[in-house]
Amino acid sequence: MVLAAGLGLRLRPLTLLAAKPVLPVLNRPLLHWTLDRLARAGIREVVVNTHHLAATVRRALGNGRAFGLRIRYAHERKILGTGGGPRAVRARLGREPFLLVNGDVLFDFDLGEVLDRHRASGARATLVLMNHPDVESYGGVVTGRDGFIRSIAGLPRPAPGRGALFTGVHVMDPALLDRLPPGPSDSVRDLYAPLLAEGGKLLGVRVQSAWYDFGSPSLYLDSQIAMLSRGFGGAPRGSLVHPEARVKDGARLRRCIVGRRCVVEAGAELSDCVLWEGVRVGAGARVRRSVLAMGARVAAHQVVEGRILIPSRRLRSRPRGSRLGDGQYSMELP
Repeated sequence: MVLAAGLGLRLRPLTLLAAKPVLPVLNRPLLHWTLDRLARAGIREVVVNTHHLAATVRRALGNGRAFGLRIRYAHERKILGTGGGPRAVRARLGREPFLLVNGDVLFDFDLGEVLDRHRASGARATLVLMNHPDVESYGGVVTGRDGFIRSIAGLPRPAPGRGALFTGVHVMDPALLDRLPPGPSDSVRDLYAPLLAEGGKLLGVRVQSAWYDFGSPSLYLDSQIAMLSRGFGGAPRGSLVHPEARVKDGARLRRCIVGRRCVVEAGAELSDCVLWEGVRVGAGARVRRSVLAMGARVAAHQVVEGRILIPSRRLRSRPRGSRLGDGQYSMELP
Protein backbone atom coordinates (compact mmCIF):
# COMPACT_ATOMS: atom_id res chain seq x y z
CA MET A 1 0.00 0.00 0.00
CA VAL A 2 1.21 3.50 -0.88
CA LEU A 3 0.04 6.40 1.30
CA ALA A 4 -0.82 9.35 -0.95
CA ALA A 5 -3.65 11.07 0.91
CA GLY A 6 -1.80 13.85 2.76
CA LEU A 7 -2.52 17.55 2.31
CA GLY A 8 1.11 18.49 1.66
CA LEU A 9 0.77 21.62 3.78
CA ARG A 10 4.52 22.12 4.23
CA LEU A 11 5.04 22.05 0.47
CA ARG A 12 2.54 24.76 -0.37
CA PRO A 13 2.11 26.54 -2.71
CA LEU A 14 3.38 23.71 -4.96
CA THR A 15 0.76 21.32 -3.57
CA LEU A 16 -1.99 23.71 -4.59
CA LEU A 17 -1.27 22.46 -8.12
CA ALA A 18 -0.92 18.71 -7.56
CA ALA A 19 -0.85 16.22 -4.71
CA LYS A 20 2.59 15.99 -3.14
CA PRO A 21 3.23 12.34 -4.17
CA VAL A 22 2.94 13.24 -7.87
CA LEU A 23 4.93 16.49 -7.97
CA PRO A 24 7.61 16.24 -10.66
CA VAL A 25 10.96 14.89 -9.47
CA LEU A 26 13.68 14.65 -12.13
CA ASN A 27 10.90 15.14 -14.71
CA ARG A 28 8.78 12.23 -13.42
CA PRO A 29 5.92 12.19 -10.91
CA LEU A 30 7.44 11.29 -7.55
CA LEU A 31 5.39 8.10 -7.19
CA HIS A 32 6.67 6.77 -10.52
CA TRP A 33 10.01 6.14 -8.83
CA THR A 34 8.32 4.26 -5.99
CA LEU A 35 6.20 2.13 -8.30
CA ASP A 36 9.30 1.14 -10.27
CA ARG A 37 10.90 -0.12 -7.06
CA LEU A 38 7.79 -2.00 -6.00
CA ALA A 39 7.63 -3.76 -9.36
CA ARG A 40 11.33 -4.60 -9.16
CA ALA A 41 10.70 -6.29 -5.79
CA GLY A 42 8.09 -8.56 -7.34
CA ILE A 43 5.03 -6.65 -6.14
CA ARG A 44 2.10 -6.93 -8.54
CA GLU A 45 -0.85 -5.31 -6.73
CA VAL A 46 -0.84 -1.91 -5.06
CA VAL A 47 -3.48 0.01 -3.12
CA VAL A 48 -3.07 3.81 -3.25
CA ASN A 49 -5.12 5.95 -0.89
CA THR A 50 -6.05 9.48 -1.96
CA HIS A 51 -7.64 12.63 -0.56
CA HIS A 52 -6.11 15.99 -1.57
CA LEU A 53 -6.31 16.60 -5.34
CA ALA A 54 -7.04 12.91 -5.87
CA ALA A 55 -7.54 13.39 -9.62
CA THR A 56 -3.90 14.40 -10.03
CA VAL A 57 -2.81 11.11 -8.45
CA ARG A 58 -5.09 8.99 -10.63
CA ARG A 59 -4.04 10.88 -13.75
CA ALA A 60 -0.35 10.38 -13.00
CA LEU A 61 -0.55 6.67 -12.11
CA GLY A 62 -3.46 5.31 -14.14
CA ASN A 63 -4.21 1.63 -13.65
CA GLY A 64 -0.57 0.71 -13.09
CA ARG A 65 -0.02 -1.27 -16.28
CA ALA A 66 2.85 0.97 -17.34
CA PHE A 67 4.73 -0.31 -14.29
CA GLY A 68 3.65 -3.94 -14.53
CA LEU A 69 1.29 -3.40 -11.59
CA ARG A 70 -2.40 -3.41 -10.83
CA ILE A 71 -3.35 -0.27 -8.93
CA ARG A 72 -6.55 0.07 -6.92
CA TYR A 73 -7.52 3.34 -5.30
CA ALA A 74 -9.07 4.02 -1.91
CA HIS A 75 -10.38 7.56 -1.64
CA GLU A 76 -10.65 9.03 1.84
CA ARG A 77 -13.25 11.78 2.31
CA LYS A 78 -11.59 12.43 5.66
CA ILE A 79 -7.87 11.79 6.06
CA LEU A 80 -7.43 8.63 8.11
CA GLY A 81 -3.70 8.76 8.81
CA THR A 82 -0.89 6.23 8.51
CA GLY A 83 -2.77 3.69 10.60
CA GLY A 84 -6.38 4.45 9.71
CA GLY A 85 -5.72 4.44 5.96
CA PRO A 86 -4.50 0.83 5.89
CA ARG A 87 -7.13 -0.13 8.49
CA ALA A 88 -9.89 1.07 6.14
CA VAL A 89 -8.72 -1.28 3.36
CA ARG A 90 -7.86 -4.22 5.63
CA ALA A 91 -9.98 -6.59 3.53
CA ARG A 92 -7.89 -5.84 0.43
CA LEU A 93 -4.57 -6.62 2.08
CA GLY A 94 -5.01 -10.37 2.52
CA ARG A 95 -3.18 -12.46 5.10
CA GLU A 96 0.45 -12.22 4.02
CA PRO A 97 2.84 -9.45 5.12
CA PHE A 98 2.47 -6.33 2.99
CA LEU A 99 4.66 -3.32 2.25
CA LEU A 100 3.46 0.06 3.51
CA VAL A 101 5.21 3.00 1.86
CA ASN A 102 4.91 6.74 2.39
CA GLY A 103 4.18 8.33 -0.96
CA ASP A 104 6.15 11.51 -0.33
CA VAL A 105 9.72 10.17 -0.07
CA LEU A 106 12.11 8.72 -2.61
CA PHE A 107 14.57 5.88 -1.98
CA ASP A 108 16.65 3.31 -3.83
CA PHE A 109 17.11 0.44 -1.38
CA ASP A 110 16.28 -3.17 -2.20
CA LEU A 111 12.70 -3.89 -1.10
CA GLY A 112 13.09 -7.58 -1.90
CA GLU A 113 15.85 -7.87 0.71
CA VAL A 114 13.69 -6.06 3.26
CA LEU A 115 10.86 -8.53 2.67
CA ASP A 116 13.26 -11.46 3.07
CA ARG A 117 14.62 -10.08 6.35
CA HIS A 118 11.10 -9.63 7.67
CA ARG A 119 10.02 -13.17 6.84
CA ALA A 120 13.11 -14.64 8.51
CA SER A 121 12.80 -12.57 11.70
CA GLY A 122 9.42 -13.61 13.08
CA ALA A 123 8.63 -9.93 13.71
CA ARG A 124 5.11 -8.55 13.51
CA ALA A 125 6.42 -5.60 11.50
CA THR A 126 9.75 -4.46 10.08
CA LEU A 127 10.74 -0.81 9.74
CA VAL A 128 13.42 0.30 7.28
CA LEU A 129 15.90 2.59 9.05
CA MET A 130 18.96 4.58 8.11
CA ASN A 131 21.47 6.92 9.70
CA HIS A 132 20.72 10.59 9.17
CA PRO A 133 22.43 13.74 10.51
CA ASP A 134 19.08 15.30 11.45
CA VAL A 135 17.48 12.16 12.85
CA GLU A 136 16.05 13.81 15.96
CA SER A 137 13.85 16.16 13.95
CA TYR A 138 12.18 13.08 12.47
CA GLY A 139 12.01 11.11 15.74
CA GLY A 140 14.71 8.51 16.21
CA VAL A 141 14.21 4.75 16.31
CA VAL A 142 16.42 2.91 18.80
CA THR A 143 17.23 -0.77 18.28
CA GLY A 144 19.03 -3.34 20.39
CA ARG A 145 22.04 -5.33 19.25
CA ASP A 146 19.69 -7.99 17.89
CA GLY A 147 18.08 -5.43 15.57
CA PHE A 148 14.74 -5.43 17.35
CA ILE A 149 13.23 -2.02 18.11
CA ARG A 150 13.21 -0.67 21.66
CA SER A 151 11.61 2.73 21.09
CA ILE A 152 10.23 4.90 18.28
CA ALA A 153 10.37 8.66 18.79
CA GLY A 154 10.64 8.00 22.53
CA LEU A 155 7.62 5.68 22.59
CA PRO A 156 6.48 3.71 24.51
CA ARG A 157 9.38 5.06 26.60
CA PRO A 158 12.84 6.48 25.80
CA ALA A 159 15.60 3.93 25.31
CA PRO A 160 19.39 4.50 25.44
CA GLY A 161 21.32 4.48 22.21
CA ARG A 162 21.70 6.46 19.02
CA GLY A 163 18.49 6.61 17.04
CA ALA A 164 18.08 5.97 13.34
CA LEU A 165 15.67 7.61 10.92
CA PHE A 166 12.49 5.74 10.00
CA THR A 167 12.32 6.00 6.21
CA GLY A 168 8.55 5.64 5.95
CA VAL A 169 8.89 2.14 4.44
CA HIS A 170 7.74 -0.83 6.51
CA VAL A 171 6.48 -4.40 6.23
CA MET A 172 3.49 -5.31 8.34
CA ASP A 173 1.47 -8.36 9.31
CA PRO A 174 -2.02 -7.24 8.19
CA ALA A 175 -3.53 -8.84 11.30
CA LEU A 176 -1.96 -5.98 13.28
CA LEU A 177 -4.48 -3.62 11.72
CA ASP A 178 -7.25 -5.41 13.59
CA ARG A 179 -5.88 -3.78 16.75
CA LEU A 180 -6.91 -0.36 15.46
CA PRO A 181 -10.45 1.00 15.70
CA PRO A 182 -12.09 2.31 12.52
CA GLY A 183 -11.32 5.95 11.81
CA PRO A 184 -8.18 8.10 11.96
CA SER A 185 -5.07 6.70 13.64
CA ASP A 186 -1.29 6.79 13.47
CA SER A 187 0.81 3.70 12.81
CA VAL A 188 3.52 4.67 15.32
CA ARG A 189 1.53 6.21 18.16
CA ASP A 190 -1.53 3.95 18.00
CA LEU A 191 -0.08 0.66 16.75
CA TYR A 192 3.66 0.24 17.15
CA ALA A 193 4.11 1.99 20.51
CA PRO A 194 1.42 -0.11 22.29
CA LEU A 195 2.81 -3.25 20.66
CA LEU A 196 6.31 -2.49 21.97
CA ALA A 197 4.88 -1.81 25.43
CA GLU A 198 3.42 -5.33 25.39
CA GLY A 199 6.76 -6.87 24.40
CA GLY A 200 5.84 -7.37 20.75
CA LYS A 201 8.62 -7.88 18.23
CA LEU A 202 9.34 -5.09 15.75
CA LEU A 203 12.46 -5.39 13.61
CA GLY A 204 14.57 -2.48 12.43
CA VAL A 205 16.51 -3.06 9.21
CA ARG A 206 19.22 -0.47 8.59
CA VAL A 207 20.11 0.37 5.02
CA GLN A 208 22.80 2.52 3.43
CA SER A 209 21.11 3.96 0.38
CA ALA A 210 19.87 7.21 -1.05
CA TRP A 211 16.75 8.60 0.63
CA TYR A 212 15.23 11.98 -0.10
CA ASP A 213 12.63 14.01 1.74
CA PHE A 214 10.51 16.66 0.00
CA GLY A 215 9.02 18.24 3.11
CA SER A 216 9.30 21.87 2.04
CA PRO A 217 9.83 23.80 -1.22
CA SER A 218 13.50 24.29 -0.31
CA LEU A 219 13.95 20.57 0.35
CA TYR A 220 12.06 19.81 -2.86
CA LEU A 221 14.62 21.85 -4.78
CA ASP A 222 17.72 20.84 -2.82
CA SER A 223 16.91 17.12 -2.95
CA GLN A 224 16.70 17.18 -6.72
CA ILE A 225 19.97 19.07 -7.04
CA ALA A 226 21.57 16.44 -4.76
CA MET A 227 20.06 13.68 -6.91
CA LEU A 228 21.69 15.22 -9.98
CA SER A 229 25.06 15.33 -8.25
CA ARG A 230 24.75 11.59 -7.50
CA GLY A 231 23.44 10.65 -10.92
CA PHE A 232 20.34 9.21 -9.26
CA GLY A 233 18.27 6.98 -11.53
CA GLY A 234 20.71 7.46 -14.39
CA ALA A 235 20.30 11.24 -14.43
CA PRO A 236 23.24 13.22 -15.83
CA ARG A 237 25.49 14.80 -13.23
CA GLY A 238 25.08 18.26 -14.72
CA SER A 239 21.60 19.28 -15.82
CA LEU A 240 18.62 17.18 -16.88
CA VAL A 241 16.76 18.47 -19.94
CA HIS A 242 13.60 16.76 -21.17
CA PRO A 243 13.85 15.59 -24.81
CA GLU A 244 10.86 17.76 -25.67
CA ALA A 245 12.38 20.92 -24.17
CA ARG A 246 14.33 23.49 -26.18
CA VAL A 247 17.43 25.16 -24.79
CA LYS A 248 18.64 27.66 -27.36
CA ASP A 249 22.28 28.08 -28.33
CA GLY A 250 24.01 30.46 -25.95
CA ALA A 251 21.82 29.60 -22.96
CA ARG A 252 23.70 28.24 -19.95
CA LEU A 253 22.42 25.73 -17.39
CA ARG A 254 24.09 24.67 -14.15
CA ARG A 255 22.47 21.96 -12.02
CA CYS A 256 18.98 22.42 -13.44
CA ILE A 257 16.01 20.17 -14.24
CA VAL A 258 14.15 21.37 -17.33
CA GLY A 259 10.74 19.84 -18.01
CA ARG A 260 8.74 18.92 -21.08
CA ARG A 261 7.90 21.69 -23.57
CA CYS A 262 10.06 24.25 -21.76
CA VAL A 263 11.88 26.91 -23.78
CA VAL A 264 15.05 28.61 -22.57
CA GLU A 265 16.08 31.44 -24.88
CA ALA A 266 19.59 32.38 -25.97
CA GLY A 267 21.73 34.14 -23.41
CA ALA A 268 19.65 33.01 -20.42
CA GLU A 269 21.60 31.72 -17.41
CA LEU A 270 19.98 29.29 -14.95
CA SER A 271 21.54 27.63 -11.91
CA ASP A 272 20.07 25.31 -9.24
CA CYS A 273 16.54 25.45 -10.67
CA VAL A 274 13.59 23.15 -11.29
CA LEU A 275 11.39 23.98 -14.28
CA TRP A 276 8.07 22.20 -14.58
CA GLU A 277 6.34 21.58 -17.89
CA GLY A 278 5.78 24.45 -20.33
CA VAL A 279 8.01 27.07 -18.67
CA ARG A 280 9.51 29.84 -20.82
CA VAL A 281 12.65 31.77 -19.88
CA GLY A 282 13.40 34.84 -21.96
CA ALA A 283 16.67 35.84 -23.61
CA GLY A 284 19.31 37.10 -21.23
CA ALA A 285 17.31 36.26 -18.09
CA ARG A 286 19.11 35.23 -14.90
CA VAL A 287 17.39 32.61 -12.73
CA ARG A 288 19.00 31.16 -9.61
CA ARG A 289 17.77 28.72 -6.95
CA SER A 290 14.13 28.84 -7.98
CA VAL A 291 11.18 26.60 -8.79
CA LEU A 292 9.22 27.64 -11.89
CA ALA A 293 5.89 25.83 -11.83
CA MET A 294 3.83 24.69 -14.80
CA GLY A 295 3.65 27.35 -17.51
CA ALA A 296 5.61 30.02 -15.58
CA ARG A 297 7.18 32.88 -17.55
CA VAL A 298 10.44 34.76 -17.00
CA ALA A 299 10.77 37.86 -19.15
CA ALA A 300 13.85 38.71 -21.20
CA HIS A 301 16.68 40.01 -18.97
CA GLN A 302 14.58 39.50 -15.82
CA VAL A 303 16.44 38.42 -12.66
CA VAL A 304 14.78 35.78 -10.45
CA GLU A 305 16.51 34.44 -7.35
CA GLY A 306 15.19 32.26 -4.55
CA ARG A 307 11.59 32.37 -5.80
CA ILE A 308 8.64 30.21 -6.73
CA LEU A 309 6.72 31.34 -9.83
CA ILE A 310 3.19 30.05 -10.49
CA PRO A 311 0.83 31.28 -13.25
CA SER A 312 -2.28 32.75 -11.63
CA ARG A 313 -4.58 30.79 -13.95
CA ARG A 314 -3.37 27.58 -12.28
CA LEU A 315 -4.59 28.60 -8.83
CA ARG A 316 -8.01 29.18 -7.32
CA SER A 317 -6.68 31.42 -4.56
CA ARG A 318 -3.64 33.54 -3.89
CA PRO A 319 -0.83 31.78 -1.96
CA ARG A 320 0.13 33.43 1.31
CA GLY A 321 3.21 35.64 1.05
CA SER A 322 2.98 35.97 -2.73
CA ARG A 323 2.75 38.94 -5.05
CA LEU A 324 0.99 39.01 -8.40
CA GLY A 325 2.54 40.46 -11.53
CA ASP A 326 2.35 39.72 -15.24
CA GLY A 327 -0.34 37.09 -14.64
CA GLN A 328 1.62 34.99 -12.18
CA TYR A 329 2.36 34.74 -8.49
CA SER A 330 5.89 35.16 -7.20
CA MET A 331 6.90 34.29 -3.67
CA GLU A 332 10.09 33.69 -1.75
CA LEU A 333 11.26 30.07 -1.69
CA PRO A 334 10.36 28.84 1.83
